[in-house]
Amino acid sequence: MEHSWMENDDLIEPSSEGEHDSGEQPTSPEIYIEIAREGIEEMGRPTASLFWSAVAAGLLVSFSLVVKAVLHADVGGMAMGHAIESFGYTIGFILVIFCRLQLFTENTITPVLPAIAVPSAQNSMNLGRVWTISLTANFIGTAAMAWLFWATPVVTPATLDAMMAISEKVAGLSFMESMLKGMPSGLLIAALVWMRPSAGNNFLWLVFLMTYVIAVGDFTHVVVGSCEIFLLAWSGQYALGPMLAGNIFPTLLGNVIGGTALFALLAWGQVRDELKDTVMRLRPTE
Repeated sequence: MEHSWMENDDLIEPSSEGEHDSGEQPTSPEIYIEIAREGIEEMGRPTASLFWSAVAAGLLVSFSLVVKAVLHADVGGMAMGHAIESFGYTIGFILVIFCRLQLFTENTITPVLPAIAVPSAQNSMNLGRVWTISLTANFIGTAAMAWLFWATPVVTPATLDAMMAISEKVAGLSFMESMLKGMPSGLLIAALVWMRPSAGNNFLWLVFLMTYVIAVGDFTHVVVGSCEIFLLAWSGQYALGPMLAGNIFPTLLGNVIGGTALFALLAWGQVRDELKDTVMRLRPTE
């Protein structure tokens, strides 16, 4: 994949784009460039576009809880029940990622890479804007879906009972457990984004595999977890404020540590000495 980059308003932007030769896999610096390009596009999108895309992501990712609960109601008591019901968790992520919607945990790496490459006050503000809009709108989407699940017969009573049981398990985690269990989720989602440029037709299976690992490992994800927390809040069994402070916030912290502090910074560390040479090599000759 060919790129040439130029500095513009403290951002590194691609000025042309080609394709890899057939069968050639991108190098790590080329992957960094490709994901950073996506990050620049994310930071440059209008607020309304980011907002509604993230609301849609919150709506669709909630189906991870629904399908997992459907399977939990059927196989939860079996010896392999947890391994089977965890397949359902992958559905919401597949919908969101292939619809190219704004999921906060993808944004722990995508807009971070250009901000690391060209650190500036403007890039930090752009990153904060994307994070704030995507997370807030994701929560609006999951809160709306949680209300729909609780207040209407859109799901069966057996499925709702299973959703409540799954949600109560998440709500029972301590602050530290929520944060530590959130770190692998952030790391895995960031790794998934990193693999996208070289995955080709196998990307669907990678999304399935990575999100299945999150589910079967009982790791926490701030957006899906927010649907579970909102469901408990709408039911009146738990107060929303304490759950936001004791569950959602530490999960968010863990996801950011895994996706940004670990993966994104390590990605930058492995390519920083090669990036300039790669950019020059890929710049088209006159």
